[in-house]
Amino acid sequence: MLSRREFLSTFGARPFHVAEAAKVGVGHDRLARACVSGVLVRVGAGWYVVADSATTWEARLFVLHRENPGVVACGRTAAAIWGLPVPPCGRPRGATSLGVDMEPMEIGFRDGFGGLRGRRPDVMARRWKIPEHHVTEGPRGEPVTDPLRTAIDLARRAALPFALGPLDAASRLELSQADPWSSIKSMSPHDASRIVDNRLRERCADLVGGHGIAGVVRALAHVNPLAESLLESLVRGRIIESGLPTPRLQVPVIGASGRNYRADMALDLPGEPKGSGRLLIEADGLSKYDGPEVLAEEKRRQHDLERRDYVFVRALYVEAVVDPVAFVSVIRRYVQP
Repeated sequence: MLSRREFLSTFGARPFHVAEAAKVGVGHDRLARACVSGVLVRVGAGWYVVADSATTWEARLFVLHRENPGVVACGRTAAAIWGLPVPPCGRPRGATSLGVDMEPMEIGFRDGFGGLRGRRPDVMARRWKIPEHHVTEGPRGEPVTDPLRTAIDLARRAALPFALGPLDAASRLELSQADPWSSIKSMSPHDASRIVDNRLRERCADLVGGHGIAGVVRALAHVNPLAESLLESLVRGRIIESGLPTPRLQVPVIGASGRNYRADMALDLPGEPKGSGRLLIEADGLSKYDGPEVLAEEKRRQHDLERRDYVFVRALYVEAVVDPVAFVSVIRRYVQP
């Protein structure tokens, strides 16, 4: 029986078909023994991949595309490829995603291609039209909706706070992946964000009349690539949704000690000069203060800023998802006394 190294040397990390194996003298019996021993994993009818050379969903997507050339990964599957956050959309406390390996593969089709061949209970086929210029290659060469289109498809099912997460992240990714020699790299942050906003609007114009697109277009007025996490986007969305002023993001502040810091978000207090931003809003995720030293440093930071008359409001993830009143009401008391 071929070893894992020999299979990798022969077929590489991509899935291969029994017909390919037969050409190099590897029959069904040897493939079956390799699966039993854990060297191979069966990822489709007649398809195998070397164990641990690719994630299960990546291998499934490859096979799906080989059998159906018009298939394009979209939605949650495309989000996993690009590392975009999937909005929780108000899941009850304690509820979690099954993970991309356990959930149906989410796919759409290029314009001009039909449906899937055969029944596929492990696939969720969307009826979204996917123009050719919305499609690109993923890291392994798989056809996938580009980050901006992927974010739109995630946002089209979500209310504003949950739509902003993928849209903010896709805008940030678009800016970070810009060609080093392109003009976008030399632009001011404001101008670069405007270019990305225009690209998002062009994608939405291609989909006008589609399910949820009108809501995405309304959300575009609030997209900001400066948001650094899904939680920051959720908190900002909850604040906007509540009719409060839109906070500024990643705001530089100076403590009483003269040290420079950066706040997640800031709003002006009544009677204060415009742009003073003395109300600081911190999005507190579970991993933000990982370890006692980090937590102690954050306490020192807050004390230093409070000595200079800054006011803090902290928003937790579970609050942002299911009960925003806890922090929104506090912000409202400060900015609308």
